[in-house]
Amino acid sequence: MAADSPEKLSDARSIGQAARAVRRARRMTAQQVATAMHLPLRTYEYFEAGSGRPNLDYVHRFAAATDCDPWALLLAPALGSIEFARRTADSKLMLIFLIALGEFEQSMQERMLALDPRALIEAFTDTFRRLEADSRLREQEAASWLSGARGRFAGRPPEDPS
Repeated sequence: MAADSPEKLSDARSIGQAARAVRRARRMTAQQVATAMHLPLRTYEYFEAGSGRPNLDYVHRFAAATDCDPWALLLAPALGSIEFARRTADSKLMLIFLIALGEFEQSMQERMLALDPRALIEAFTDTFRRLEADSRLREQEAASWLSGARGRFAGRPPEDPS
């Protein structure tokens, strides 16, 4: 097992590595993020290095500075995936999930006590399988469209306007 595998990292270190992955994907420097977070560069570097305990204020400031999902950063350690935050930075997967969950909780209130875990497993599993299938279908449709469109332009010189 590698020294930096998620199982061996502290939560703060996992969050810091997830933050670094998002920052790099955003092509931002540590100084740019530190400035946007209103932090000294060294303090930001400690955050990204995972020094100390996880700091929720810094996580939310980082998310605002990089336009990413703070909840994905916080869940990276639990999922064992420091890449989760980078992969969901644009879709805001966890933020959307938590908003929907909050609406569900408000609607259900005390009826949540009677929810069957098997029904929850089935509902979430089915939903994620449908999302995966839809994603694959969209990728195939895009690849097919591009393949057909490329043939119309391949090897043709620009037309002479005269």
